[in-house]
Amino acid sequence: MSAIRRDQISVGGLVTSFLSAGPPAAPPVLLLHDGAWGGSAEASWINVIPTLAERYHVIAPDLYGFGASSKMVQLDVAPYEFRLRQMAALLDALGLGDRPAHLVGNSFGGAMALRATTLPWFSWRVGAAVSIAGTGGPYRTREALAALSHFDGSHADMLRIVRLLTGHFPAIDDHVALRLRDARNPGHYRAVAAAGLATPFPGATNFRDDYPGSLRAVRTPLALVSGRQDDLVEPGWAHRIAEHAPDCQVYEIDGRHSPNISDPGPTGALLLTILAKLEGAAARQDHSAPAPSR
Repeated sequence: MSAIRRDQISVGGLVTSFLSAGPPAAPPVLLLHDGAWGGSAEASWINVIPTLAERYHVIAPDLYGFGASSKMVQLDVAPYEFRLRQMAALLDALGLGDRPAHLVGNSFGGAMALRATTLPWFSWRVGAAVSIAGTGGPYRTREALAALSHFDGSHADMLRIVRLLTGHFPAIDDHVALRLRDARNPGHYRAVAAAGLATPFPGATNFRDDYPGSLRAVRTPLALVSGRQDDLVEPGWAHRIAEHAPDCQVYEIDGRHSPNISDPGPTGALLLTILAKLEGAAARQDHSAPAPSR
């Protein structure tokens, strides 16, 4: 079994901490974690990484604001965009700027993976993209947004949040403790809460775009994993997203919002199957970096 390593890079004074495993020469897979309180690469992926590392060079970063990475936020752009720039800097620092990486994300991380394919400055880096319960923005329920938007810092409230993501599973107490530890990191609470801070200016934080319509121009192969018991997103969200994308597969599973946490073994095996199916189409895409603008 490949050992999991913890490293960090610093770009412009901002730290990105990340986990990695698997042969460096293998195809790279970038794992993107959820955006719930106490989220991190470890919380989302620690028990999935060993399975994926059998075939891939796995890189699982703590996004800005989370885990051991810098607790910064950029509030004048959409929340996935500045973190995708973080991912581009990480791939370049690891010498992977000329090798397409498969993006796999859960919840907010899945939304990042989908959005990455629509951005010309990033999409050339993407081999294939897989989203587990990440819609890219639409089709989340109002009840879910309200329930996940607040956290009072207590163990009981973190347990409530984790149950929304996973339901009950045998290791839930350990997972709650892990998230609670990272939620207490200096700056984390404010970084996560900042995006929901109200302003007196209407529309000041409303980043309009044509997503999911923008997926019509995407040629990157996509896969969407939808849990039948996931009540944090609208029923049928994956099929509605797939209607816009030319090359998109939908996988429905028995599970809730974050099966990578509650059922890491089957989820890792499913991801290996999905990536194997997508790699042929990914290899046929043009992954040349765009010419510098003048």
